[in-house]
Parts: sequence; structure tokens; C-alpha cells
Amino acid sequence: MAPVQQPVGLRLGRCQGFAVRPLGRGVVSRCQRQAVIASASKDRDVSARVAEVTAPLSSSPADAVASAVTEAAQWASMSYSRQYDELYANKPINPKKVVPKPSKEAQAAIPGAGHVPFSDVHTVGKRNLFFGRTWNVTDMYYTAFIGGMHLLALAAPFTFSWEMVGLFLASYFVTGCLGITLSYHRMLSHKSFTCPKWLEYILAYCGVLAVQGDPLEWSSSHRYHHLHTDTPLDPHSPYEGFFWCHMGWLLDNQATMERVSNRSNADDLESQWYYRWLRDTYAWHVAAQLAVLYLAGGLPAVVWGGALRMCWVWHITWFVNSASHCWGYQDYNTGDLSKNNWWVGILAFGEGWHNNHHAFEFSARHGFEWWQVDMTWGVICLLEKLGLAHNVKLPTERQKARLAFKKPAVAA
Repeated sequence: MAPVQQPVGLRLGRCQGFAVRPLGRGVVSRCQRQAVIASASKDRDVSARVAEVTAPLSSSPADAVASAVTEAAQWASMSYSRQYDELYANKPINPKKVVPKPSKEAQAAIPGAGHVPFSDVHTVGKRNLFFGRTWNVTDMYYTAFIGGMHLLALAAPFTFSWEMVGLFLASYFVTGCLGITLSYHRMLSHKSFTCPKWLEYILAYCGVLAVQGDPLEWSSSHRYHHLHTDTPLDPHSPYEGFFWCHMGWLLDNQATMERVSNRSNADDLESQWYYRWLRDTYAWHVAAQLAVLYLAGGLPAVVWGGALRMCWVWHITWFVNSASHCWGYQDYNTGDLSKNNWWVGILAFGEGWHNNHHAFEFSARHGFEWWQVDMTWGVICLLEKLGLAHNVKLPTERQKARLAFKKPAVAA
């Protein structure tokens, strides 16, 4: 799908500098910022996220710190919906300024708020999904392409053969595991390991074949997701509705580009000719893939290795954004809605252990327990044994203990 101002893509962010939305003037010194963090230590979200606070120039250091802590606490007490209204009342927004996570309780108390069944997520839609809004060219192009692939996938029963099932499974692994989870996500977005450039580029091309956007824009958007997880600057928070975080955000280019259009957070990829080339020629690779499938196996190959596989991998990826922020459990206090979800973990090659991932986004391993199936981690281990994976990052036991929820003591 060719981009218009870099396509939204179908993405699952490496955190940059954090900041509370400034309400005063002047910049507090680094020492004062550290004091803010220390003062806010009872609230993990504030203590982990506040890195730059502004205050009146006339304020003393102590007053500036107190004001910043108070301001952060006020934002943390707001619902997602109120934070959204406050932020978007003053456009343009700054996509690199961070606010504390909203209050789930305040969100649940909003009259008429929706509720994602069997979850702790209460929703308030902030944009019209289909009607009553302006559709730009990108919105129409994405809707047509995604809808067209879903319609073509319906031909699967009429083009069935075991050979086509094999093609589907093989392309599912190549594009979903090697392309999206291994390359786009763990290696390019989070730098959780490195490998030789020739292999890095091959794996990135596997991601291109998933038709979820080019590596540069995918990684940039995902880094914003981690920077702003479940706040109004997150491109796909379930607080705006399950459909929105699953795929609705892809069909509203204006709303999404307000949040992720600044690609400077992916300068590490922008500086490499290969990723610029993939960005600039992305649509040709999508078309070439379908042409090769047709030449190799006719319409059945286009259906099973193209449309059906694309739709399957799309929805698995989208479930990481939606289901893994609504259903499951949390082992670590991340301050957001990320959950460990076993069935997404299996289908998405380990990506469903999402609370683990949000706690330690740098980690090459997402399934920390032996029973948390993580096929992508297995591939990384294999590459490491072959001498092809280096600088593999993992959290220490001390780091895990620091964020782990305290388990209730068992009565004797």
C-alpha cells in the first residue's frame, strides 16, 4: 500500500525523551527534574516518565519541583477522554511530549462510557469511525486495499489444495515471524539484538512482504506507541474503542498522522540507504509479490499465499494492539493496559506476552516463563548459536523484581 505522507501501515516504539505537558514557562534544571522524579516515586508512571518539566521563571527550584509534581498528579487523575480533550484543544500537538497515564477509574466513571467485555477497559470514542468525517485519499486507498484482500481471501475454499495450505503456513512464518516480530519489532524498533547487515536487510524484506508498511514508518509509529502507551498520543489505544485500536486507526489517516507523522525518532533507519529505498519503492514490492505468486501458482497462490495470508497476519498483529491491551493478566507494573495474553502469544510468535514486553521493551525475549511460548525467541537463540545474532538484550532478575507486582503471601 503506497504511502501518502508515509503510510500509517499496520503496525503493532522505542522510548525517546519523556516530558510532562508544559503549563508554565521556563525549563527546570536536570537536578530539579530528578527531584520531581524522586518526589513522585509512589506513582510509577510519573517517576518513570517525567523527564522534562516546565515552571514559571520566577519560581524557586523548590516551588518549580512542587508545581511540576502537582501538575503531573493532576494529569494522572484525569480520564483518557479528558486528557484527550485538553491536549487536542490546543493544536498542533507535540508528539514527543509525554503526559502521565490516565486514571482507569476516572475513565470508567464517565457517563455513557462503553466497556470492552471481560476487561478493565472503558471506552469513549473520540472520532467518527466511518460517517460524519472527512475521508482523505489515504483513507480510501487503505479501505479499498484491506477490504479487497478480505474479499479475495473468501475464495480460499474454492481454491483449496494441500499445496496451498503449505504455501499459506510457510508465508505466515516468513512474513509474520521473521518479518514482523523478529525484524520490524524486536530488531529494528527496539534494537534488542543485532545481526550482520546482509541478514538484517533480508529479514526486513520479509517484513515488507507482510504488507504492513515499510520498516522505517512501522518502527517509528511503534516507538510512538511505547512512548505514549494508552495516553491520547498513542496511535491505537483501546480507550477509544476496541475496533479503533484493532484497525480503525488505520482508516483515519488524519488522526493517526497527527500522532506519528514526525519520523525523526527513526533517524537510525532513515540514515541507511536500504530503508530509504524500501520506503520510496514500497508499493512496487507489494505489487511484485502478488505478480510472483500469480506466475508461480496462479489464482490459488494469490489467494492462499497472498490475500488469505496477509489478512491472517494483519489480524494477528492487530490483536497485539487490541486483545493484548484488554484481556489477560499483568505480572509487571507498567502503568498501562498491556496484558499477557496466551493465545495471542501463540498466534503472534511470542508477541502476546505483552505486559512483559512493555515492562522491558529492550528485551529480545518476551515469554519469560518456560510455559510462555515464544517462537521468535527460539529463532533468536538459533541465530545466536550460529553466530548470527549479537548483543542480545535481556532484563536482569533484579530489574524484573523491581517492577514485579508483589504476590500475596500464602497463609501457613
